[in-house]
Amino acid sequence: MNEAVPNRRQQNSARTRDKLISAALELYGNSSIDAVSLREISVAAGQKNPNALQYHFKDRDGLLQAIIDRHSSPIAERRQSYIQLARCGEWPAGEAAARCLVMPIIDYVEAEPSGINFVKVVSQIAAIYQNGGNVDDEVGIRFPEAKLLADVFEIALSTIPPREAQRRIYLIVTITFHTIADIYRAGAQQPPASPIANRKLMVEQLVCLLDSFFSAPSRGS
Repeated sequence: MNEAVPNRRQQNSARTRDKLISAALELYGNSSIDAVSLREISVAAGQKNPNALQYHFKDRDGLLQAIIDRHSSPIAERRQSYIQLARCGEWPAGEAAARCLVMPIIDYVEAEPSGINFVKVVSQIAAIYQNGGNVDDEVGIRFPEAKLLADVFEIALSTIPPREAQRRIYLIVTITFHTIADIYRAGAQQPPASPIANRKLMVEQLVCLLDSFFSAPSRGS
């Protein structure tokens, strides 16, 4: 009987944590990170204790990290099949890198209703902290390592000097999240007949854009 008490407390704590993450994701995705207060998130999550969010996450960066951790894993899982196709030579190197980056995100957004808000949050993080890969250590937010994706990138950028390759990867990742967010926003706002309302075709255009970025010859050192 005594063992049931801490288990119940742990379950309640986990539910509270999940509610806070979900509320933050929706508010951040539909507004902006800077426009939403921690208090608003607590209220939206139905928390009467104003200190609940700080208890679970300490601060905003801790909350953002929890959002990233929750949604990055299922995207990484979906990426495995694209990595395998790239290894089998399904696409040229530039297109392979573009598809391995973009398509798992799209698959996740299509399968998970909150996925598009995750994309919007990541695009905001990139804009706020000006980093397309791992956010500065001082901020305390980090994205999971994606070694297999990095290997595909390295093959696509093998003829580019390392420093230039880093610049391109920064821009490629930042552009990807911003553009996916814009594609879904436009798809919801434009009339069906609009040429930018077709998400599938717009995603193909994004892949085409990134392919050209991966494949372009060096422009500097």
